[in-house]
Amino acid sequence: MMNRTKTALVAAFILVITSACSAGGGVGAPETSPLPKESQSQPPASQGDPNIPATGGLCGNDLYPIKQGATWTYSSTGGPGGDFIYTDTITAMRPDGFTLSTQFSELARTQEWSCETDGLKALELGNSGATASISAQGMTAEFTTSDVSGISLPREVQPGMQWQYSLAMQGVLAMPGDQQAQSTGTYSVTMQEMGRETITVPAGAFEAVKIQTNYNIQVAAEFQGIQVPITVSGSSIVWYASGIGYIKSIENSDFGDAPYTVTTELLSYSIP
Repeated sequence: MMNRTKTALVAAFILVITSACSAGGGVGAPETSPLPKESQSQPPASQGDPNIPATGGLCGNDLYPIKQGATWTYSSTGGPGGDFIYTDTITAMRPDGFTLSTQFSELARTQEWSCETDGLKALELGNSGATASISAQGMTAEFTTSDVSGISLPREVQPGMQWQYSLAMQGVLAMPGDQQAQSTGTYSVTMQEMGRETITVPAGAFEAVKIQTNYNIQVAAEFQGIQVPITVSGSSIVWYASGIGYIKSIENSDFGDAPYTVTTELLSYSIP
């Protein structure tokens, strides 16, 4: 029973964490569903404050153009939640940040980002407010994040550059039979620039910056009075194209002691 519970906990944490930062590469499926035949319609972009510039300022980033209404559609295959398509849209901008809205086939999420002197930083795990929630295989997990530090994507990525990003999380996993597991933990990631190369995806061929990402999740979950330690680690390669954004990622990790590889590719984009 405990091994089964631990596997369920690991599954939930992987699904939530891999949906943390779509712009950082690797977006986990929020639900189990087949890959749609066509891309989902793009979520409407809010007009935002007309006094805020469309781009530039603190939010200016060559590898991730922060512009009101910019839209990217991706396919994700090989993950534990199945294959799917999703669309990212920048739906609101502020002088010191922006809102990234993600539309799945039957679910929409928003994620707040801050624009800082050093670069762009995701403030949440990928849902409205400070909470990320997800449902999969009869389980529901809800997490809040705090103590966000580091940078998701530097303002200027130099050759060989390294940087880090981390956060603390607290939450609860609800399982069938009215069972719950309280949890606290940390998520940390180290990234490094690995050169440039030409990458071809359905949206086209791009000269891209290659970034190696290594992440680690340390969680203590309490279930029926017993502490269940969970450690999940993985790595990914992410490619960004100048003036376009995130175009591809290949993520390798374990899902309940079963290795998997998730490939995410840019299908189309529209940048005003």
